[in-house]
Amino acid sequence: MKIITYNVRGLGGFEKRSEVKRLVSDKKPFVLCLQETKLSVVDDMLVKDIWGNSAMSYSFQPSNGASGGLLTCWDCNSVQVWSTTRLPSVLIIRGRVLLSNQEFVIANFYAPCDTLLKQVLWDRLLHFVVNNEAANLCVCGDFNSIRSREERRGRGSVFRQYDSDIFNKLIEEGSFVDLPICGRLFTWYRGDGYTTRKTAFCDF
Repeated sequence: MKIITYNVRGLGGFEKRSEVKRLVSDKKPFVLCLQETKLSVVDDMLVKDIWGNSAMSYSFQPSNGASGGLLTCWDCNSVQVWSTTRLPSVLIIRGRVLLSNQEFVIANFYAPCDTLLKQVLWDRLLHFVVNNEAANLCVCGDFNSIRSREERRGRGSVFRQYDSDIFNKLIEEGSFVDLPICGRLFTWYRGDGYTTRKTAFCDF
């Protein structure tokens, strides 16, 4: 099963949609998880704009003003999705892979920056994992957290050990697998050559 997760930092512009469409065309994912769409409404026309004309379906969580927003799309020829659930900062789909008949649960996250709100979200995530122990579970998205000081650098960047500690505790207690990054060391960077960040992990 092939899953793409991508913080698009706004999906309203033509250039960004074209970029996502090229990615989908090249990688041909079963499921596409986008974070920070910054859109209050997502419709069929927009999704076809990024997915193309092949059979697909989708679920979305609207943004809060110009902040956040989640979109999960899937290939109906590869997977069957029978339920979608919206929770604060999380969009969940449940279904099965048609070829293997394996059932799965995918949680698409966009975590808040506030430490206390993240702690609430991590507690909710651990509860979710316990209730889905029998499922093939993938947790992906933008967690707005890092595991160590080495995963972020930047002008004026502040490292908060407490944030890192609770994030590492989440990964340990949830038995998550922090997948290695291929190609580049960081998942996000600014063109000034100083500001970079590694923020993503996924559990299979």
